[in-house]
Amino acid sequence: MGNHAPSSHRGFIFQASYRIEAGAPVVRLCGRLENGDTFLIRDDRQTPHFFVRADALAAAEPSDWRGAWLSPSDERGFQGEATRRVSVPIPADAPPVRDRLHARGIDTFEADVRFAVRYLIDRGIKGGCQIRGRPRPGQAAAAPRSSGAAGDAARAPPAGAPAASQRPEPISGTSSTAASQPISGFESDRDVAHGGMQSSTAVNPPVSGFRWIFDNPALHPADADFHPSALAFDIETDAKAHRLLAISLFGCGADEVHIVDPKRRPMPERAFACASEREALDAFCRRVCELDPDVLTGWNLIDFDLTVLARIAARLRHPFNLGRTPGQLRIRPAQGYFGSGSASLPGRLVLDGVDLLRGAFMRMEDYSLDAVAKTVLGEGKALAGDSRDRVGEILRNYASDLDAFALYARTDARLALAIVERLNLLNLAVARSRLTGMTPDRVAASIASFDFLYLAELRKRKIRAPTVRSDNARVHEAQAGGHVLEPVTGLHREVWVFDFKSLYPSIIRTYNIDPLGFIDRSQEARDPIALATGARFSRAPAILPGLLDQLFPRREQAKRDGDAVASQAIKILMNSFYGVLGTPACRFYNPEIANAITGQGRHLLLWSKRWFEERGFRVLYGDTDSLFVASGLDAEAARARGPELAAALSQDLAAWIRQEARVTSRLELELEKLYRKLFLPAVRSGAGGARKRYAGLVHGRDEVEFVGMETVRRDWTELAKQVQRELYLRLFREEPVQDWLRTLVARLRAGELDDWLIYRKGLRKEVSAYRASTPPHVAAARKSKAPAGRVVAYLVTRAGPEPLDNLTAEPDREHYLAKQVRPVAEPVLATLGLDFDQAIGDDQQEALF
Repeated sequence: MGNHAPSSHRGFIFQASYRIEAGAPVVRLCGRLENGDTFLIRDDRQTPHFFVRADALAAAEPSDWRGAWLSPSDERGFQGEATRRVSVPIPADAPPVRDRLHARGIDTFEADVRFAVRYLIDRGIKGGCQIRGRPRPGQAAAAPRSSGAAGDAARAPPAGAPAASQRPEPISGTSSTAASQPISGFESDRDVAHGGMQSSTAVNPPVSGFRWIFDNPALHPADADFHPSALAFDIETDAKAHRLLAISLFGCGADEVHIVDPKRRPMPERAFACASEREALDAFCRRVCELDPDVLTGWNLIDFDLTVLARIAARLRHPFNLGRTPGQLRIRPAQGYFGSGSASLPGRLVLDGVDLLRGAFMRMEDYSLDAVAKTVLGEGKALAGDSRDRVGEILRNYASDLDAFALYARTDARLALAIVERLNLLNLAVARSRLTGMTPDRVAASIASFDFLYLAELRKRKIRAPTVRSDNARVHEAQAGGHVLEPVTGLHREVWVFDFKSLYPSIIRTYNIDPLGFIDRSQEARDPIALATGARFSRAPAILPGLLDQLFPRREQAKRDGDAVASQAIKILMNSFYGVLGTPACRFYNPEIANAITGQGRHLLLWSKRWFEERGFRVLYGDTDSLFVASGLDAEAARARGPELAAALSQDLAAWIRQEARVTSRLELELEKLYRKLFLPAVRSGAGGARKRYAGLVHGRDEVEFVGMETVRRDWTELAKQVQRELYLRLFREEPVQDWLRTLVARLRAGELDDWLIYRKGLRKEVSAYRASTPPHVAAARKSKAPAGRVVAYLVTRAGPEPLDNLTAEPDREHYLAKQVRPVAEPVLATLGLDFDQAIGDDQQEALF
């Protein structure tokens, strides 16, 4: 290694795990240096540990401590309890000791925190880090293509690294034994579903490795640039997903498809023939190694592509090595029907495009690749022919038109990566990682993200938090949601919409709401901050308000800088805090705290309503953090007066809060928009207005804005959406509706609008689990030729509900008239004093007969 002195390097950690080597745990942190080189940090200095109440030790038996040892601790429990530290040889030894103590009624602290995550929390590392140590060369492949600034430029070795002439040392801890596999935390391996086959000793799989390895370096938090390289892939299979037909790749300079073709037919451009499924898997693993991406992505990548490939690899006994070092692909199946699975590879991230999109809270009517690509890119799948029988068309192309088949496969991979890049989803995941400390593949885990931030702050105060017990998640107490005011139904003109900026985070900051600062009703307290629900909090500086005090100005700065990614990342994090506190699976769950936030929100909303009414304005509607107020003014006057009223209310509210609670208000009301016209519908059955449903025409825009209406819901047909959009636009523009509606109904009955009749409805569970009743989409799914997905696309025909790939009868167009057109048309027609049957001319036909 020479006499090189330790040097300093900056990099970004995107994966954290550990392996057992020589009977001891070794933390493994994978990342990239700022010059683009990959690195691996190995640290064997961390001892697995948790904490226990010191005054409860007498209740334990000697056998309870089997495999563990106690040591003194100067840290306190969450309620101020004295603690002792419990250490174990390896992380997997902690759960048995913890569970034996719990069985004795002995409380523990942070006995569920993942080992590698604890390592990062203890050092305050949130992605970016400064590494001080002497690296040694690893077994990396050629410099990878990167989307970052470093790109493919020649890279100099880090200062202090050994000369290039020195022989690289092998990466230790990469044997194929189960004990050396990466483990994510204290939980047992048996909780993780494994995909693929473990490499046998006879196989020497290609692996990329890391360019530099740091052993036991000094590690400190730091800002560091990170631009992950990404490779998208997609597979094509037979109808039952049993047989592999092709694997396509796009990214890192690649645009290709590997087609399984025992006949060895001539291949189209950018297509490569593979004589067997095994040969296709070989080619895929080899290309991933050569391209060496940081991220593997795709569309429904984990629940379908990787799961199917792992199953095929297991059948073929193929090693299926896709990581930077040898090691299994690990797939954790989705928890519940609505959940998404997760996957991990040594040294690479697996980020599913669908999960990135949902995790960024970007709403789509349809999350299929084709629908999202059309919305985001203006381009869909490359499939000609009968799009309703997509599986059949793909198989026909595979058999007789390889050009079309190859283009279709390559396009799917390209679209998946293009969506991720166009929406900045990878950069958003990295930005959220920098904020929360979670690796980019876990930033959507809001509870874990909150844990990381809060535990790190508690550690600074030498306080340890309670352990989350397995039965905690099943405990639930009633919680109040956001307050909704009764709507004043009908058509209104010149309506202000006022909105409290980040209401719940602002309430937390204003009233010092914090798990550590919460004062139980049984406790005596001097001068607490009391909220409308009766909940009380300390006035001492608190953790959660302090975190928000840092995040608010950072978001404002990001907005000023035009950094939409950073702004969105901070917004997602801030808005998650209330939800986490109201979730039983969170270690800091307290329904009194959650209800205190929503209850104070209701209190402030009603106070604001009275404020407007005292000034002669009519409040038409309100929901959680917003008020809809009739201005009673013309457009110009309303535009000028709205911001003035928002500022005046904010000022008066601050004075009232200062007087009532003696705290500084962080609440700010702003004018969100001005509706030229706003329609608040009545409920379809019963009295009163429909809540969380309205349509309006905003000043400066030509399109109608819908909230909660059929046009923004996936389970209504395109027919209903087109009718609703057009009728409300005509209502707001004061244009006639009868002739247009009558013509549309005639076209519907003539079969000209059949492409608008498709229902899309999500399954809430497996098709076979529907026993008590059979909804239409379930009946259709049972008739499908292809395996049921989470969303069923079907038509209601004269033979009942039928899936698009197995239509046997004509659409029941009168069903669509009654169930899709009539419900969305009647609110508009009633406002105009019209009857639906009269408007479409059916009453005249009935009179004739």
